[in-house]
Amino acid sequence: MEHYTKSLLYELELTSRILHEAAKCHFAKCNYPITPEEFTILDCLYLKPDIIQIDLARMILKGRAHTGRFLKSLEEKGLIERKPVRIGSKSVTKNTITKEGLALYNRICSEIDTYIEETNSDVNIQVNDVIKLLQEIRKNCLEKFDIKFE
Repeated sequence: MEHYTKSLLYELELTSRILHEAAKCHFAKCNYPITPEEFTILDCLYLKPDIIQIDLARMILKGRAHTGRFLKSLEEKGLIERKPVRIGSKSVTKNTITKEGLALYNRICSEIDTYIEETNSDVNIQVNDVIKLLQEIRKNCLEKFDIKFE
């Protein structure tokens, strides 16, 4: 490699940061009462309603404490309910999307699809192919390195 700043790794990092900031700008422009990270959590809870916090943290690549802060914020906004339950001998917290949370989730989902289409309309790529490629790169890295998000 001649220069790190010309590498795939660096280009992916820059693109990820730009996309993250673009999502934050879009959420602010639309006056959504949640952040993109909180929306990600709502999406995960929608897809896996019985997921516990530690598995949710792994799914979103955040530490358990960081994930807990997002969950607390969503609860304070009335978008999820958190109830302690027992699974075997363990006590865990079940996170459930409220009616208000589901309404907001559905609204953002429909609007975000349009935003993504408009954002990528000038780019001549198959988005699903790019997603599959990125998933393969991520899987490859996870298999080669002992990556943990604490």
